[in-house]
Parts: sequence; C-alpha cells; structure tokens
Amino acid sequence: MSKKKRKLNIGFKPYKPMIETSLAPFMIGSTKAKFLGHDVKFNNYKDQQTLSSVRLTKDWDKLKFLEDNRDTDDGDVKRLAESIKKNGQLQPIVINEKWEICEGQHRVKACILLDIPVLYIISDGASIQDTILMNNNQKSWKNRDYLKCFSHKNHKNHQEYRKVKKFFDDYSLNFSVSINLLSGNFVYHGGGNSNKAFKEGKFKIKNLHAAEKYGSQLKKIKAKVPLLVSNGKFCMAWVKTQNMIAPNSAGSWNVMTGVKQMSKNVDMFKTCNNQESWDLQLVEAYNKGLSKNNKIKVIRTIGA
Repeated sequence: MSKKKRKLNIGFKPYKPMIETSLAPFMIGSTKAKFLGHDVKFNNYKDQQTLSSVRLTKDWDKLKFLEDNRDTDDGDVKRLAESIKKNGQLQPIVINEKWEICEGQHRVKACILLDIPVLYIISDGASIQDTILMNNNQKSWKNRDYLKCFSHKNHKNHQEYRKVKKFFDDYSLNFSVSINLLSGNFVYHGGGNSNKAFKEGKFKIKNLHAAEKYGSQLKKIKAKVPLLVSNGKFCMAWVKTQNMIAPNSAGSWNVMTGVKQMSKNVDMFKTCNNQESWDLQLVEAYNKGLSKNNKIKVIRTIGA
C-alpha cells in the first residue's frame, strides 16, 4: 500500500509591502518624481545618488526671508535656540537658488541668536506655495498667516486681501463671520467654500458696502454683549432677520432697537444650538416687551 506524499511547508510567504494602503491607479507605477526641485527618472535611478549637498553658512546678508511668509514667533525662536544648543541642528533649512528661505526661518533666527552657522540645502524653483505645503506638514498655517501672505504685493489678488485685513481691523469679528459677510453668505457654516478660496489666494469680496454695514451693527452689539457676537450663528441670525421682514409685519426693523433688545434679553439665547434656534430666538428677543405695532414678523422660508 503506497503512502500519500505530504507537501512540505518550507516557510516562504508572499511579499507584503511595509505600508499597506490603497492608492489611486494613476499614482502607482510612476516613472519619475521630483526631489528638491530635480526630476528623477526611475529607469536611471541609482541608490544613494546625490541630488543636493548639505552645506553650512553664516552669510546672513545673503539669506533672504520671504516677505509674504508668515511671521516668526520670538518665543518659538528662543525655544528652538535652546534645543539646538542642547541637541544640535537635526535637519537643514530649505532655500531656493535665489537664497530665499522656503522652510526653516525660525531655525535661521535661532542660529543667528546662537551665533553659529545654519545647515541648508537648495531646492531649485521652490516658492511660497512650497513653503505653505512644507509648513502645513508641521505647524499648520493660521488664517492670519494666509492673510499676511496674500496681502503682499507679490500676489495678484493682494488688493482684495488688504481690504479683508482692513475689515478685520475695523470690526474685530471672528474670522468665519467676517469671511461670510464679505462673501455675501448669510448662513453660518464656518466659511465653507469661501474659506477654501481664502487659503488659496483666490478670495473675492462680493459686496463690501453691505459687509461694512453689518459689521458696524455687530460692533455696536459687541460693545454691550461681546459673548453674543463671538457666536457665528448669532451674527448670521442678526443679518438674516433684517433681510426677512414680512410685508405684513406691523413693526419695521430698527438697528438701535435691536441692539438695545439683544443687550436686555441676552439670557434668552442660553438654550440655542443650531442655526434655526438662533434665528427663532433672535426674533423673540427683539420683540420681547415691545408694543404690538413695533414687533416684527419674518418670512421663514427665505435664507433657510
């Protein structure tokens, strides 16, 4: 009686990549990629080939800070200088062929403070857009950083951003409220597409006069009840309500009456959560204690 042959398990397993993730088909099988401004074709690829040398410099006059980059923070510079003194420079700064600092402006200032050379590499063709990408992979840019960047004359849309900056300075409203007013969006949603355009340098003001009118009104309320105006949903309810007065309303909208009523009836907003509740409660707060002829009625279907 013949014995059945047993298959030997010799322990080989199919190769699995170190990173298990799905990529879009067009991202797989690339034949080239860009490294530090250099296109490297993989059919000519050599392991450990040199693309850019790491060098040292103390030529501070030659290094240029990008004027449209975000501001440096003195506290961050000091903390970084202490770290470098203790641990050394762990990574080089990135400059372009014009010696403009595209990444690492805090490190440069820390090295100047310590009076030591800074480590650098050159990335050909790097620009402020690359700076934004590199910075967002570390400490994300804040709205004021984008505003400073795109207000600079280097950007074709800088005049629009200077108007935005003036609006922020004049009315001191929170960012999303200001962007909504300037873009003509009177439903609070944190900025939405307008916020995206703002961060891409493409923001456009729809009606500056209208935005300034509402900004001035909200500034008056903020002087009396700042907590209300810090809430974006209240601000949008305020703007929407005065544009939704029904034709058969006994009373007409009056800004000074509204400011006084909001200040007097601020506690009525304690339970508000979604936009609809803010819209409803604002009308209730406006009307509370007023005579029948001064109470307002709104059209609920508009702007909902």
